[in-house]
Amino acid sequence: MPFTPFHFGPAILLGLLLLKKLDFPTFVAANVAVDWRAFLVFFGFWPEPLHSWQHSYLGATVLSIALGSVMLYLRPYIEVLMQEFMIEQSFSPKSIFLAAFSGTFLHVTLDAFHHPSMPTFLPLDMRPLFGLLSTTEVRALTFSMMFLSIPVYLYVGLKSSKYSGADSLSEMFSRGTA
Repeated sequence: MPFTPFHFGPAILLGLLLLKKLDFPTFVAANVAVDWRAFLVFFGFWPEPLHSWQHSYLGATVLSIALGSVMLYLRPYIEVLMQEFMIEQSFSPKSIFLAAFSGTFLHVTLDAFHHPSMPTFLPLDMRPLFGLLSTTEVRALTFSMMFLSIPVYLYVGLKSSKYSGADSLSEMFSRGTA
């Protein structure tokens, strides 16, 4: 998926469901960061191929270490944004790196089902996941996960201690803007 919007569904849903284990902003970032090069290729700023080394588990490992290191520094500054989105979460280096690794690996795995040129197991030339799911099936799965993330997000927001006394969603949202 060269443009990554389909990766937001699994990132948000699984990130919300696993708030106690995975750092949410790192997990979401990890799910889309793998496509940085594909984005540049797609818009003509970088030469082909669309899916290169970072769309392998080896590349995902390198990217995870870099992203986790950056998020260790940035995560305290993201806390205000987390509060704006009504997501309360404590974080640790373990939750940040676990999120970075699981997010990048999830991205590579989803793409491996329907991109024939991906070097998934680089340096080996094997693609055992390709064809197990079609592009349509992968997109239906990821879109369904995005749809399912909406009620999960609302539940997380309502459960948040800051909003737990809200009698309605409109009151919850009005408290968030006060």
